[in-house]
Amino acid sequence: MKRIKVCALAVNSCLVLGALAGCNAAKETTTTASESSSAVLTFEETVITAPSASLVETQTDTEPQSGTQTETQNETQEETQNEPQTGNEGIVFDAELQTYVNTFITNFVEQRFSSFDRKTAEVDRYLDFAYMHLKINARDSLTTAKKGDLTYETFTTDKAKEVVGKYFAGMLKDSDLDGLSAPPESFGDQPAGPYCENEKIWYQSADGESVNMIGIVNSALGNSDGTITLYFTVYSIDYETYSELDTNGLRAYYKLTPEKAEADKTLTKVSNGCATVDVGQSGKYFLVSYNPSL
Repeated sequence: MKRIKVCALAVNSCLVLGALAGCNAAKETTTTASESSSAVLTFEETVITAPSASLVETQTDTEPQSGTQTETQNETQEETQNEPQTGNEGIVFDAELQTYVNTFITNFVEQRFSSFDRKTAEVDRYLDFAYMHLKINARDSLTTAKKGDLTYETFTTDKAKEVVGKYFAGMLKDSDLDGLSAPPESFGDQPAGPYCENEKIWYQSADGESVNMIGIVNSALGNSDGTITLYFTVYSIDYETYSELDTNGLRAYYKLTPEKAEADKTLTKVSNGCATVDVGQSGKYFLVSYNPSL
């Protein structure tokens, strides 16, 4: 979670976040929900295994040029010895895996990602996520472009494929982008994006607010189909505390156990949610479904 000013995209509504300047730089942006009609995204298959191995990695050090805090440090899928143990009480996380699952969920919580189901999700949902994820965590991946009367933020289709593949499994293909329109040059009733032109994804630029939300995974259950259901709590970090946090301070929040998060006076509970994830051969998680409010 990078402390910059953003407004989360949602498919059906615009959600306004609490006002606060980010710790590194005040970068004010916003977007409206994409209302374009797209075909359901068909992924290339990724090998999925039962939840027997876990990848312990921290997403806070990827793309250091932008100070990101929720990207993974190592894009390669490496095995670790920290395996979740299953039993009557579900999956038990050690300290490293607790950090991983908290950070994974925070990537969705921080942008107020709305309810999602991979079976019905259209291309714009994945691109909305990729745009907001880069806006929060890898600002240097975005380029400002002018087109007629409108100002856009763009990122490459290759970067879009990278982010979507990392968090949702499989690969976004060029054919999945064929139905997107070229970016308009004047204001109208059109959505803020996504648009596609010149091998770039385009979103209209606008002002926004800050992000101070994190997700703490409370418990997890292994399912018979090899997926895992994560039950989590969404917290907001106290604004005064948040404004004074440096990178290491934010990372400390991603390491919290459910008990420590509940006892932390700088955190305010917002809601409970659940998410179902596929598990790759390395133990890396990929989102299948997401419900931010239970």
